[in-house]
Amino acid sequence: MRRLALTFVFAVCVVMPVLPAGATHADETAAQKAAREIADARDQANAASDAYFEAESRLDSLSVEQQLLQGQINDLQGQVAALKVRVQQVAVNRFTRSNSTGSPILNGFDSPEQQMQIEALSAVIADTSETQFDDFAAVHHDMETKQGALQRSEQQTVQLSTKMADLRETALSQVKHLQQVEAQRLKDNAVRAALAAENQRRAAKAAAERARQAEAQARARRAPATGGGGNGGQASAPRSTDWGNVSWVCPTGTAAVGFSNTWGAPRSGGRRHEGVDMIGTRGTPVLAVVDGRAQAKTNVLGGKTVWFIGDDGNSYYYAHLDSWVNLGRVLKGDVIGLLGQTGNAQFSTPHLHFEIHPGHGAAVDPYPTVRAHC
Repeated sequence: MRRLALTFVFAVCVVMPVLPAGATHADETAAQKAAREIADARDQANAASDAYFEAESRLDSLSVEQQLLQGQINDLQGQVAALKVRVQQVAVNRFTRSNSTGSPILNGFDSPEQQMQIEALSAVIADTSETQFDDFAAVHHDMETKQGALQRSEQQTVQLSTKMADLRETALSQVKHLQQVEAQRLKDNAVRAALAAENQRRAAKAAAERARQAEAQARARRAPATGGGGNGGQASAPRSTDWGNVSWVCPTGTAAVGFSNTWGAPRSGGRRHEGVDMIGTRGTPVLAVVDGRAQAKTNVLGGKTVWFIGDDGNSYYYAHLDSWVNLGRVLKGDVIGLLGQTGNAQFSTPHLHFEIHPGHGAAVDPYPTVRAHC
């Protein structure tokens, strides 16, 4: 038995060093670990970008709220001024007319019928006066309430504006960290393949979560109404769609960027955000996502922009570019501009605002597409 055991141990020691399985598994584990580090760094950059743009949306909401409150306050101030004049007149009337017999206008009516008419008239005047006093108090209280809400909103704006600077620095530092991680890890095919698999896994998980939330919202809308009106349960939650095909190119290519789902977020002037914002380093190449035609445009909000007419039947909008590069007829992957902060992004951080317009129509939520391809 001892000889058999020694023979077995010797055989194992001889065979194990020449087996390639152990080395191959170690390589795969290292590649998967590197892929997870890159994916985690991307998620952190996206989370930091999301926090920044969420704060930006909150600032815009506060601005809209303050404009509305100021308009209501102006209207209430006008009502208060008008009611104040009427209340002051009522006060004067009450002082000069304590009762019907003391009034030089109402005395001299001695018959019972006339006195009854005078008392009824006095009651109407008194009731009307009380209503005016009540109206003045209610409107004045409403105005003070609105003024308090405006003051709190302005205080929140100051606090959030201070916080925005920290959020901006965090977002930029996370993008820089992502650049460093990718530079260190993306050096061989094994890591790139593992990263592609990791991205697919995370994208599928995110898509499943969005579908779950959409279904929950749809069920809530389909629930029978408890009162009158409603839409009869016909409304349904919008579906998240990937509008890119297999060969669709990320608008920022393989560059390290952070982006967040800001679709529909409130913006100043009562607007709603119709794109995805991608934070990156100024000068990052911006690419044509498909074959098509790039047209340079400028406007106040977007600064230097590109309207891109894709051969896939969709249009794409790129905004806040630092400069244009290749325009006219281009192929997917061609550099059409450089990421910047023109337009109203001059008050924000360098980023690309990117929109998708299926069938050259209205904009749709581009986040699922960008999330799947970037």
